[in-house]
Amino acid sequence: MLAINEVEPTVNFAVTGDLPGLLAVAAVAILIPAFAEELVFRVSLAGRRGRVRAALAIAAFVLWHPVQAWLGLPMAQAVFLEPGFLAITAALGLACTLAWRISGSIWPPALLHWLVVVGWKGLTAPV
Repeated sequence: MLAINEVEPTVNFAVTGDLPGLLAVAAVAILIPAFAEELVFRVSLAGRRGRVRAALAIAAFVLWHPVQAWLGLPMAQAVFLEPGFLAITAALGLACTLAWRISGSIWPPALLHWLVVVGWKGLTAPV
């Protein structure tokens, strides 16, 4: 039983023992979420200029994750509702926006997004 101030974590940091599963995630994740979300949130919404536009696109990117959980989409997880995860998502959104605007190419933010997803899946295990 947890005390009132204790929070049970939903993930543990551990290297996955499921290499075939991780490779499958890596193969799929380059398209969804990495490439597809970067097209929507960076190319379409953030655009090449404007801080307000970039901030709104990052906010939409962050809010998209809890929406996935609420809609019950297959890729969504309970962790998508946690404030710490959403803060990391905001940092990833900022980094991807900067990569998009600096490079002018969709591939640097898509690769960054992909590396974060694969690293997360490879270094965390559900509780």
